[in-house]
Amino acid sequence: MNKIPVGETISRTYGFAFSNLLSIFGIAWLPYVVLAAIAVGLVFLVAPNLPHMLMQGQFDVDEMMHAARILSLLGIFSFIVGCMVTVGIQRKALGKHPGPVFVYFSLGAPVWRMAGALFLAFLVVFFVGLLTAAVAAVAWFAVGRFVPNYEILIRTLIVIVALCWFVYLWVRLVFFIPAVVVAEEKISLGRAWELAGGNFWRIFIVAVVVFLPVAIGFSIISSALIGSMFVMPHFGAGQPPQEAIHELMRDIMRQGLALGPVAIVLQIVERIVFLGLGNGMIADAYLGVTGKPAQPPAT
Repeated sequence: MNKIPVGETISRTYGFAFSNLLSIFGIAWLPYVVLAAIAVGLVFLVAPNLPHMLMQGQFDVDEMMHAARILSLLGIFSFIVGCMVTVGIQRKALGKHPGPVFVYFSLGAPVWRMAGALFLAFLVVFFVGLLTAAVAAVAWFAVGRFVPNYEILIRTLIVIVALCWFVYLWVRLVFFIPAVVVAEEKISLGRAWELAGGNFWRIFIVAVVVFLPVAIGFSIISSALIGSMFVMPHFGAGQPPQEAIHELMRDIMRQGLALGPVAIVLQIVERIVFLGLGNGMIADAYLGVTGKPAQPPAT
């Protein structure tokens, strides 16, 4: 199995993300508009007074708690939409859709394969994580009983080793799943695990170089555009804590409504860029490891 070509992968990732921003937006906008419509509908269903209250800058704990009941259902819809967008951008990054994309929406087999593969991977990571935590806990208590003189040092090492193993498991199992599902049209955690073998540090380096500069750039822009416009509220002396919290929330909501358009535009641009970088990185790494050229499917 080939190794990920670090320099070429970074270069191709940036090239794909920034040269296909309009297509990435075309793939993502309709699924997320549908998700937003579902979220608004659910809010009106369980807490019909909440939107009006937010527009008036009011804060009500009971209405917020009612709205919180939809979070689990909304999480399921968000997961499906995320899989849909991932499939669309992976197809673009792998060369399966060479032309521009202006509108995209699909609930076909690839989307459900993506959902199934990621769900299985999350289950594996969850249960292996529980097993790791159990082994670490046993070792933690055993150190205090049998090696008390080096208790702090060894327990620190146990925590570090457990965390490193968990991160390694997550990266090696999950990283190549989107590309495997789209390029090979199958659910295969074993194939994703195999492709990432011997590539952990290459994946780490590529991810840091790809994401960190862009994240810093957006952070600077966000601070310049939004941070300078946001003013923390001041509380009067002797103000009851509950009243102070409500006043804080009301003030944040009022300022949030005023800053909403700027924040929304910035979030959309940031989301599009990171979707392109993340999926481009996975697809380019897959092509580099497998040695396959990015070509459209045969007709």
